[in-house]
Amino acid sequence: MPQENLIQVNIPADDLQAIQDAIQVLTTKLAPHLISLTTDARRELPKMGDKTLAFVKKAQEYAQRHPDLVPSFISMELFDADMRGVDTLTNLQRSLLPLFTNLEDSLMLSGSEAYQAALVFYRNIKTATQSGVPNAKAIHEELSARFPGGGRSSKTEATPA
Repeated sequence: MPQENLIQVNIPADDLQAIQDAIQVLTTKLAPHLISLTTDARRELPKMGDKTLAFVKKAQEYAQRHPDLVPSFISMELFDADMRGVDTLTNLQRSLLPLFTNLEDSLMLSGSEAYQAALVFYRNIKTATQSGVPNAKAIHEELSARFPGGGRSSKTEATPA
Protein backbone atom coordinates (compact mmCIF):
# COMPACT_ATOMS: atom_id res chain seq x y z
CA MET A 1 0.00 0.00 0.00
CA PRO A 2 1.52 3.34 -0.98
CA GLN A 3 2.16 5.87 1.76
CA GLU A 4 -0.39 8.68 1.90
CA ASN A 5 1.27 12.00 1.18
CA LEU A 6 -0.78 14.97 2.39
CA ILE A 7 1.96 17.56 2.04
CA GLN A 8 4.96 18.12 -0.16
CA VAL A 9 6.89 21.28 0.61
CA ASN A 10 8.74 22.48 -2.45
CA ILE A 11 9.32 26.21 -2.15
CA PRO A 12 11.11 27.61 -5.20
CA ALA A 13 14.58 28.95 -4.40
CA ASP A 14 13.64 32.53 -5.35
CA ASP A 15 10.59 32.44 -3.09
CA LEU A 16 12.58 30.89 -0.25
CA GLN A 17 15.21 33.63 -0.54
CA ALA A 18 12.50 36.32 -0.52
CA ILE A 19 10.92 34.70 2.56
CA GLN A 20 14.28 34.56 4.35
CA ASP A 21 14.92 38.21 3.43
CA ALA A 22 11.49 39.18 4.78
CA ILE A 23 12.17 37.29 8.01
CA GLN A 24 15.48 39.12 8.31
CA VAL A 25 13.69 42.45 7.88
CA LEU A 26 11.15 41.46 10.56
CA THR A 27 13.93 40.37 12.89
CA THR A 28 16.00 43.50 12.28
CA LYS A 29 13.06 45.86 12.74
CA LEU A 30 11.16 44.07 15.52
CA ALA A 31 13.83 42.43 17.70
CA PRO A 32 15.16 45.70 19.18
CA HIS A 33 11.67 46.38 20.56
CA LEU A 34 11.22 42.95 22.15
CA ILE A 35 12.61 41.17 25.19
CA SER A 36 13.14 37.54 26.10
CA LEU A 37 11.94 36.29 29.47
CA THR A 38 13.29 33.37 31.43
CA THR A 39 10.95 30.51 32.25
CA ASP A 40 10.86 31.63 35.89
CA ALA A 41 10.07 35.22 34.92
CA ARG A 42 7.23 34.02 32.67
CA ARG A 43 5.84 31.91 35.48
CA GLU A 44 5.96 34.74 38.04
CA LEU A 45 4.37 37.50 35.95
CA PRO A 46 0.66 38.24 36.31
CA LYS A 47 -0.86 37.39 32.91
CA MET A 48 -3.23 39.52 30.85
CA GLY A 49 -5.72 37.46 28.83
CA ASP A 50 -8.87 38.65 27.06
CA LYS A 51 -10.91 39.15 30.24
CA THR A 52 -8.01 40.86 31.99
CA LEU A 53 -7.43 43.08 28.97
CA ALA A 54 -11.00 44.39 29.23
CA PHE A 55 -10.43 45.10 32.94
CA VAL A 56 -7.13 46.88 32.28
CA LYS A 57 -8.62 49.04 29.50
CA LYS A 58 -11.54 49.99 31.71
CA ALA A 59 -9.20 50.83 34.59
CA GLN A 60 -7.08 52.94 32.23
CA GLU A 61 -10.15 54.83 31.01
CA TYR A 62 -11.28 55.53 34.58
CA ALA A 63 -7.79 56.61 35.59
CA GLN A 64 -7.66 59.03 32.65
CA ARG A 65 -11.08 60.47 33.53
CA HIS A 66 -10.34 60.69 37.25
CA PRO A 67 -6.67 61.63 37.66
CA ASP A 68 -7.38 62.66 41.26
CA LEU A 69 -7.94 58.95 42.08
CA VAL A 70 -4.66 57.77 40.54
CA PRO A 71 -2.01 57.02 43.20
CA SER A 72 1.05 59.23 42.95
CA PHE A 73 3.33 56.22 42.37
CA ILE A 74 1.49 55.25 39.12
CA SER A 75 2.68 57.11 36.05
CA MET A 76 -0.22 57.50 33.64
CA GLU A 77 2.31 58.26 30.93
CA LEU A 78 3.90 54.83 31.43
CA PHE A 79 0.50 53.13 31.87
CA ASP A 80 -0.66 54.62 28.54
CA ALA A 81 2.63 53.66 26.85
CA ASP A 82 2.28 50.06 28.09
CA MET A 83 -1.25 49.89 26.69
CA ARG A 84 -0.10 51.27 23.34
CA GLY A 85 2.54 48.53 23.38
CA VAL A 86 -0.11 45.91 24.13
CA ASP A 87 -2.21 47.14 21.21
CA THR A 88 0.74 47.25 18.79
CA LEU A 89 2.11 43.83 19.78
CA THR A 90 -1.35 42.23 19.80
CA ASN A 91 -1.97 43.47 16.25
CA LEU A 92 1.40 42.11 15.11
CA GLN A 93 0.80 38.80 16.85
CA ARG A 94 -2.68 38.44 15.33
CA SER A 95 -1.24 39.15 11.89
CA LEU A 96 1.48 36.53 12.27
CA LEU A 97 -0.39 33.87 14.26
CA PRO A 98 -2.30 32.23 11.38
CA LEU A 99 0.89 32.03 9.33
CA PHE A 100 2.88 30.66 12.28
CA THR A 101 0.14 28.12 13.09
CA ASN A 102 0.13 26.92 9.47
CA LEU A 103 3.94 26.75 9.55
CA GLU A 104 3.82 24.60 12.69
CA ASP A 105 1.08 22.37 11.21
CA SER A 106 2.97 21.94 7.94
CA LEU A 107 6.18 21.10 9.82
CA MET A 108 4.29 18.61 12.00
CA LEU A 109 2.68 16.92 8.98
CA SER A 110 5.93 16.81 6.98
CA GLY A 111 7.75 15.36 9.98
CA SER A 112 5.00 12.83 10.61
CA GLU A 113 5.04 11.63 7.01
CA ALA A 114 8.84 11.36 7.03
CA TYR A 115 8.76 9.49 10.37
CA GLN A 116 6.12 7.08 9.05
CA ALA A 117 8.24 6.38 5.98
CA ALA A 118 11.27 5.78 8.20
CA LEU A 119 9.27 3.36 10.38
CA VAL A 120 8.09 1.41 7.31
CA PHE A 121 11.69 1.27 6.08
CA TYR A 122 12.87 0.15 9.54
CA ARG A 123 10.28 -2.64 9.69
CA ASN A 124 11.38 -3.75 6.21
CA ILE A 125 15.05 -3.75 7.27
CA LYS A 126 14.10 -5.75 10.38
CA THR A 127 12.41 -8.37 8.19
CA ALA A 128 15.33 -8.34 5.76
CA THR A 129 17.73 -8.91 8.68
CA GLN A 130 15.69 -11.87 9.88
CA SER A 131 15.80 -13.25 6.32
CA GLY A 132 19.58 -12.84 6.10
CA VAL A 133 19.59 -10.20 3.36
CA PRO A 134 23.13 -8.76 2.89
CA ASN A 135 23.77 -5.32 4.51
CA ALA A 136 20.43 -5.35 6.35
CA LYS A 137 21.88 -6.38 9.74
CA ALA A 138 24.29 -3.42 9.97
CA ILE A 139 21.55 -0.97 9.02
CA HIS A 140 19.12 -2.57 11.46
CA GLU A 141 21.64 -2.41 14.31
CA GLU A 142 22.27 1.28 13.73
CA LEU A 143 18.61 2.21 13.35
CA SER A 144 17.50 0.06 16.30
CA ALA A 145 19.50 2.36 18.62
CA ARG A 146 16.45 4.69 18.35
CA PHE A 147 14.37 2.06 20.17
CA PRO A 148 16.53 0.88 23.09
CA GLY A 149 15.04 -2.09 24.93
CA GLY A 150 12.12 -2.16 22.51
CA GLY A 151 12.49 -5.71 21.31
CA ARG A 152 11.65 -8.86 23.18
CA SER A 153 14.28 -11.52 23.43
CA SER A 154 13.54 -14.96 21.97
CA LYS A 155 13.77 -16.38 25.51
CA THR A 156 10.95 -14.06 26.67
CA GLU A 157 8.82 -14.97 23.66
CA ALA A 158 9.35 -18.71 24.27
CA THR A 159 8.44 -18.56 27.96
CA PRO A 160 4.80 -19.53 28.55
CA ALA A 161 2.64 -17.02 30.41
